[in-house]
Amino acid sequence: MDSLKSLMDRKDYELVIKLTKDSKDITHLFYRISSFLALGKGEEALSVIENNRSILEGDLPLLMKIHIEILCLLNNFDKAYEEVRYYENLPYQSQRAEELLRELPKIIREEEKNSLMNKELPNEELKKRLMSSEPDIVLPAIDMVRNRDINIFINELEQIMMNFDKQSIRSFALLLCVQKQIDKELRFNHLGEIIVVNPSKLEPPFIGTEFNDFLRYMDSELKDPSVNEDAIHLLSSYIIYVYPEKLAINYGVLVEALRTIAYEYLQINDDSSLEARCQSKKISIEEVEQLIQRIKNAMDNF
Repeated sequence: MDSLKSLMDRKDYELVIKLTKDSKDITHLFYRISSFLALGKGEEALSVIENNRSILEGDLPLLMKIHIEILCLLNNFDKAYEEVRYYENLPYQSQRAEELLRELPKIIREEEKNSLMNKELPNEELKKRLMSSEPDIVLPAIDMVRNRDINIFINELEQIMMNFDKQSIRSFALLLCVQKQIDKELRFNHLGEIIVVNPSKLEPPFIGTEFNDFLRYMDSELKDPSVNEDAIHLLSSYIIYVYPEKLAINYGVLVEALRTIAYEYLQINDDSSLEARCQSKKISIEEVEQLIQRIKNAMDNF
């Protein structure tokens, strides 16, 4: 009998499905899922995952990728976000799995945005989504406003900027107004303090020589590409979290805080201690530790 791989290569998906009906082999199950998908049977593919999850978690990165792709294909975005939260709560397995976990919400948001755009969601329905209390509903809705007349949604955006529970979502709403150069005073809840901002007069984040200079400095300090990538992700998230506040922080303090958190997240043991690194740079370890805590708090509430 031909191997399942040969049958897959020949696109004999019906036979693969028949031969794997009672199999509990992880490779056979992934072939079965792929065959259902190739035949346009997303619900059946999803059923294979739901009935064999403990086996399929033996290759967690592949399972997560396929599982979320299927749910997006079925336009079941709420369930996709729910499954991401499930996977986030599993014990650490590998760096590859952790990196994919960070990307999955972005993938879902993009697929949801494309789905909504294809449906030409009416403005009134989009306003309702902006007023949701769920971040996974509000954030794609903010993205959708980007392609419409933003003035129609100013009231809803200001409500988000004032009242939404997560600071990062409030910041994303403000950043959209900055991008669209809204020239009016709006109220903004900045880390619990209500301030008045004119988005047209605010400088967008991630631009200018100082930001680029710091990235070059960080490149010279963090030689491991994985650590560097994780540090950039942490820095970008923190900048969004505290926006429009600017980072007036010593480069050495900032890079050591980011390095320490990245090492912790990636489970890397460094030969030198934080204290030794701070001494060599002549920077305050207390200042670094305080910044580490601020960044961690931002990530926990992002």
